[in-house]
Order: sequence, then structure tokens, then C-alpha cells
Amino acid sequence: MSKVMITGATGLLGRALCQELSSTHEILGCGFSRAAAPLHKLDLADHSSVLDFLDNHGPEILIHAAAERRPEQCERDQAATLTLNVAATEFLAQACRERDIRFFFISTDYVFDGTSAPYVETDITNPVNFYGQTKQAAERAILADSALHTIVRVPVLYGEVKTLEESAVTFIAKQLLANPASSHDNWAIRYPTHVNDIALTLKDVIAQPSLGGIIHISGNQAFTKYEMAQVMAQALQLPTQDLVPLSQPSDDATRPQNCALKDTRLINMGIAHNRDFATAVSEVLTKHR
Repeated sequence: MSKVMITGATGLLGRALCQELSSTHEILGCGFSRAAAPLHKLDLADHSSVLDFLDNHGPEILIHAAAERRPEQCERDQAATLTLNVAATEFLAQACRERDIRFFFISTDYVFDGTSAPYVETDITNPVNFYGQTKQAAERAILADSALHTIVRVPVLYGEVKTLEESAVTFIAKQLLANPASSHDNWAIRYPTHVNDIALTLKDVIAQPSLGGIIHISGNQAFTKYEMAQVMAQALQLPTQDLVPLSQPSDDATRPQNCALKDTRLINMGIAHNRDFATAVSEVLTKHR
């Protein structure tokens, strides 16, 4: 049973990765501010501690899921975002190459500008906000470090949240519960993807020989936030007729309109895990009604 180290293990995706991979791998889940046993507390900015951890525990695989993913927060604190999203990633990639550890980096569809969807793995990146720019910089550092490292681009994620604020998808439900007549973006097209589907896909990918390069993992159902709000309002047994669609983006950080990811490499490998959004999000919201 190989050892898989997972950074960001306290987060939405990190928890799903720990859960799904634990049946076939020994898990070394790592977090920082919220880490508690059995997770390991590890500051990714403390390079000597990270190297000690790698050398003492000897993982064969490292999935780097820790990141600042909130575009508005990235804009507000660019220095901290660069430290976590770029510097820590570059350091981990180099440390893994030196130790022959398979390295997987969780990136984002926001490396694209949203003008020419769907995007395949070889398309040119052109992010429109600082969050996307940091992920682009990290990707470039990884590809320059080793052709054996794997970059995993994903879209907006949802799943078993601890609070509705934890995912940009379920945050819509919080808005609905506070105001069934709330307004929601009806401009940008998103492809909400369940974190367990990401984890199951990576479980299959890990079982393959070392791939390297870039892979896309994405749900295949398109929604605006307004359309997601309609689905979730029905799941919460709230009225939908008073929801207000917004035809222009209203967020503080610029967002691309449509960054649909085409998972050509997964298709060629016969790997596909996609659950129905309406069914899955209803199951998630059951615990938060």
C-alpha cells in the first residue's frame, strides 16, 4: 500500500481525497490552521519542516491541494497568495522531483480567459484575474521542473461541506435561505463538479503509470449561478419565481465567462466519474436545511 501525502487535507477537496484514497493507500493528510489528529500540522512556507516531513514519512505520491482559491481574497492579499499558490508549489515540485515522488498539482479552469471554450489540455492559458495568474505561474514552474509532474485543472467544486460558505456553489444556498428573492449572476457559465468525482478520478489516474503533463477533470453540466440557484431552491423547497438573474458580472474580481474544460486525456483512458448536479447538490443540502 503506497503512501499518499495530501496538502490542504482540511479543505473541501482535501477531505474527499483523504476519504476516497484511504481504501487503497496509506494517507498522510496535511493541513495548517485547522489540522488536528490524525492529520499532520505542516506549514508549507517552512521549507525545512516540509523536507523533514518528506524524508521522515517517505510518501510515494504527493497531491498538492492547498491553495488560496477565493478570487477576491487573492486580489486583497496578493503577497500571501503568491506564497501559497506559487512559491509553495514550486518548492514542493522540486522536492518531489529530487525524491522521485509523483507530484499532482490541483490547478483551475481560471487559467483560461473564457473566450474560446471548450479548452483542451494543450490550449494557451490567459488568466483574467490574479488567482488565475498565480495558478498559471505555478503550472509553468511545475512543467519547467519535471515532465513527470501532473497538473490537474478543475472547475468550481462542491460536495460535503462543513458550512455552506465553504464552496462557491453551496454559498448560493446560504443566500437563498437568507433571501429567496436574491439576485444571482446569469452571465458566467460554470461546470460544478463534485469533489468525490475528482477524488475517484485521481484514484484511477494514480493506478495508471506515471502520466505527467496536464489533465482536465470537470463535470459536464453547464449552469450559471442563477440556474444553480433555481436547482437549489427547489431542493430546499423554496420558491423560484422571485429569483433575480443578473446579466452582467457583479463580483469584485474579474471572472472569465466560460472556461469549459474538455477532458481529452481521461476520455482516452476510459476514466469518467460524473454525477448529476441536481441530485448530488440536493443530497449535500439535506444536512443544511
